[in-house]
Amino acid sequence: MELDSILKNSGLKTDELIATELLVSSKATVRAYAVALTETVNPEIRDMLKRQMTQALNQHARITDYMVANGMHHPFDLEKQAKKHKKKLKKTRKILAKSEQPKSHNFRMDRRRIET
Repeated sequence: MELDSILKNSGLKTDELIATELLVSSKATVRAYAVALTETVNPEIRDMLKRQMTQALNQHARITDYMVANGMHHPFDLEKQAKKHKKKLKKTRKILAKSEQPKSHNFRMDRRRIET
């Protein structure tokens, strides 16, 4: 069973999970633009990449602001954020432990000998 399916079945696909995924994705986008900028010498392409990176940074800021305003992210209170991460880790381990448990099957063994 894939993790996405496990989370969906567990009812954990919340606004916070979606916002966290968006935040992680936006960080990756900013990094990709930064790398592309360092590899590009064409001034027109650099200008385009700068504009796109600015948009990506603004999107990251909006997502972060949303998460802070809704109590999903605590960048200014490290203790609170650490507790939140520990709680998420505990939930994740619980979900993964459930997914790794062998499923019981009620198969009856057919002990008849197959003749050829």
